[in-house]
Amino acid sequence: MSANILSSPIGKKLGMAVTGLIWYGFLVGHLLGNLLLLKGDGGQTFDAYAEFLVNHPLLIPAELFLLATFLLHIYLAISLTAENRKARPVSYQVTRSSGGRNWASSSMIYTGAFTLVFIVFHLITFKYGDRVGGSLYKLVEQTFQQTGYMVWYVAAMLVLGFHLWHAFQSAFQTLSLSSKAVRTVGSALCILIAAGFAFLPIYVGLLQ
Repeated sequence: MSANILSSPIGKKLGMAVTGLIWYGFLVGHLLGNLLLLKGDGGQTFDAYAEFLVNHPLLIPAELFLLATFLLHIYLAISLTAENRKARPVSYQVTRSSGGRNWASSSMIYTGAFTLVFIVFHLITFKYGDRVGGSLYKLVEQTFQQTGYMVWYVAAMLVLGFHLWHAFQSAFQTLSLSSKAVRTVGSALCILIAAGFAFLPIYVGLLQ
C-alpha cells in the first residue's frame, strides 16, 4: 500500500481491513499452538513447540512483519478516529446514525486500546518473562494459577472478542465482501477465538 493510498479515508479503511485480517489469522494460529497446553503431558509438547518457534529462521522476519502491520493498524485507527471526530465535533444524540454507525463501531478505539495494553503485558509476562526452570509451560502454569492474572486474562479475552466481532464484519464490508454467511462465520470465529483463549487460564489454573 502506497502512502498516497493510505492518505485517503477509503485507503485507510482498506489498510485497517487488511492489517486487521492479518492479525485475525495470527490469532487463529496462536490459539492452535496454545491449545497444546491442554495435551496433559506436563508441558512437554508445548515446550517443544515453543522451542521450535524460537529457533525457526523465519521467526524474526515474521515478528517484524506482524509488528509493522500492528503499528500500521494502530496508526490508521487513530487517524480515522481523529478525522471522524473532526468532521463531527458534536456527539451523536442517538446510538445509531443514518450512516449505520452504532455503539459497537464507536467503541472500537476503546476496545482496541484495551487490547493494546493487554498485548504489552502479555509480551512482558510470557515472551520476555523468566521461564521457570527453562520451561515456558511452567511459567504459563505458574502465572495462570494467580487468581488476579487469570481474571484479568479472561476479562481481556471478552473485550478482544467484542473487538474481533465488529472488526471482522467491518473488514469484509470495507472489502465489499460482506454477506450473511460472512457475518455468521465472523461471529462464530470471534467466539471460538475469545472462548478458546479464555478457557486456557481457567483450565491451567483451576481444572488440570
